[in-house]
Amino acid sequence: MTRYRTTDGKEDLKQRVDPWSTMAIPLAFINGLYVGSYALRMIRQRWEGGPMD
Repeated sequence: MTRYRTTDGKEDLKQRVDPWSTMAIPLAFINGLYVGSYALRMIRQRWEGGPMD
């Protein structure tokens, strides 16, 4: 949750959800799956000796 300030400098009492901070953990998880699977594929291709896909 992110708190915002009003135009007169007081803290706004309503909590608004920042969509970018909400998506940070799922995006990091998806990115980790993508990079991890790519790395495993490259390691397997090198291990087996050639382009298999």
